[in-house]
Amino acid sequence: MPTLLSNTETFAQLGIAARLGAPEYRSTGLPAEPGTVLLTVAGSTVVETPTGASLAYVLELCGTDPGQGVLVGGYHGRWLDPMSARSALVSRQSLAAFGAVLGAGAVLPLPEDTCPAGEVARVTRWMAKESAGQCGPCVRGLPALADVLDDVVRGGGGAALETVEARLTAVRGRGACSHPDGTSHFVASALAAFPDEFHDHALGGGCGRRVLGALPLPRDESPERLVVDWTLCKGHGLCVDILPDVVRLDADGYPAKASMPVPARLRPKALRAIRRCPALALRIQD
Repeated sequence: MPTLLSNTETFAQLGIAARLGAPEYRSTGLPAEPGTVLLTVAGSTVVETPTGASLAYVLELCGTDPGQGVLVGGYHGRWLDPMSARSALVSRQSLAAFGAVLGAGAVLPLPEDTCPAGEVARVTRWMAKESAGQCGPCVRGLPALADVLDDVVRGGGGAALETVEARLTAVRGRGACSHPDGTSHFVASALAAFPDEFHDHALGGGCGRRVLGALPLPRDESPERLVVDWTLCKGHGLCVDILPDVVRLDADGYPAKASMPVPARLRPKALRAIRRCPALALRIQD
């Protein structure tokens, strides 16, 4: 049945094991974790490696190095500091000793010339938009976490860093699926891996590096935005009642931004806000 096929790599390994037989299959890799794994390195290179290979050697083969740290397991994974990345093996047991997981096999080294705090905040914002909209910790908790991380990067002070910890606690263990937990673990691991970076940013010093987008994200296929016509808007505020996850009001009761991205799942509410605006001041624009 189509629903059975959830991981093509697992099925490929089963086919190899059936063809070779157990003894020959177990001749590759570690005794406790025989066979090979597929790793996607830096979002662009896929490499097959026996379990037990040095993670640093795999990175070298792919033309890179641990840099400022390595995210293992994708965006629900954990960060390894450079020293740990040079010591770790491609093995679930080895990575577990460093508090990391192999997960889907995504290995993302962070280059020296990009801002770690900014990269983490950027990915967290994307993760917040990936909500299925089924529970509060995802729909409200993750955007709130992304907001306060942005505040830290912009120099929000020690209070902003403390609020990050509070937001992590608020979403962890409370979601309808593992997405809030995975995102919170990603952020908590980044705080532990780059404590000085986040501290310096929060206190206004920063690192002086740009955010280069070294952590790859898919392109937005539906960049629709809710646009305010300031010549018509009267500040009725009905839009924020219908779309609290999109519209924020300023101190005077007007939308704080003239153009706001609309997630696909909220498009019906955006259309309702447009229909109900007494001043006809809203529209959707690509």
